[in-house]
Amino acid sequence: MTAIRFLLGLAILIFLITLGVRNMEPQVTIQYYFGYRAGPMPLFFALLTAAASGILLTMLFAVYEQLRLHGVIRRQRKQIAALEKDISEFKQLMPERLIEQNLKNPAAGEEGQR
Repeated sequence: MTAIRFLLGLAILIFLITLGVRNMEPQVTIQYYFGYRAGPMPLFFALLTAAASGILLTMLFAVYEQLRLHGVIRRQRKQIAALEKDISEFKQLMPERLIEQNLKNPAAGEEGQR
């Protein structure tokens, strides 16, 4: 599966490179704010740069979301550990409470066992 994915990615890369080489003719100048300009450059390069910038921005948001979710999971694991500790403490106390109830009221303890 990894080899197929690699070959598919390589085929797409070769396609994009050859497409860019064959379409170098239309030249564009990109004008930014404050009088900054980039170009002239091939239209294909400008589009490729915009696509790559979008991919990188999306990846940054994805990494941020992964880190946020990792923190949520860590907090929930701590909460689960605390709740499991409480459960084990209650389980240890439970027999002592039953013994105390039987000592105070032996008739109630016999009825609870039947």
